[in-house]
Amino acid sequence: MSAATLNTPIESGAIHGKGGVRVMTEKTRGTVPATLKGLGVTFKNMIANLSGKLAPTISYPEEKRNYSERFRGVHVLTQRPDGSPKCVACYMCSTICHADCINIVAGEKPDKGIEKYPVKFEIDMLRCVMCGLCVDACPEEAIVMSKEYEMAAFTREDTIYDLTRLMYRKSLVEWRLGYRPRYDKLTSPSQPVVHPRDAKAGKQAV
Repeated sequence: MSAATLNTPIESGAIHGKGGVRVMTEKTRGTVPATLKGLGVTFKNMIANLSGKLAPTISYPEEKRNYSERFRGVHVLTQRPDGSPKCVACYMCSTICHADCINIVAGEKPDKGIEKYPVKFEIDMLRCVMCGLCVDACPEEAIVMSKEYEMAAFTREDTIYDLTRLMYRKSLVEWRLGYRPRYDKLTSPSQPVVHPRDAKAGKQAV
């Protein structure tokens, strides 16, 4: 390396003075106030956090956030007044589902106004991406979503929600309904959370 290269001023704004001491220029001098200002913001927020004035976090699971009415959580199958599912097994939800997580088996219903009903309706929660397309596609408003997001399970089978589990949900009392086609009282049913036959036996819903 030549002597001329060693004596070239450093492009960052600082040059070497006598004895190799770094000399502050106008360019580098402006960073000091900006650094102090940034530290001031940091300490201000730290003091606010310690004093409790600013609390962006919550003590989960003792505390839970109140999410929007459009929150996409665990699915709920709505019911008719007689307790039967509103689902007519048209397969529109399973067809539009790009995660292929909905499995339906249809059966014929004596009521000619309905024709079909789901003998089997399952949602694989491990595959579901909570997109809400099934809710949008349903012509009967038979499937909606709740605000529930706690879906931990110990076995693979527990993550597959069947017809009974989707219709009767004790947790719906706590979490309430989330994403659904309309938000008036007519589409916010306070449906039972325990199956009638299980209620007689004293069983609790999941």
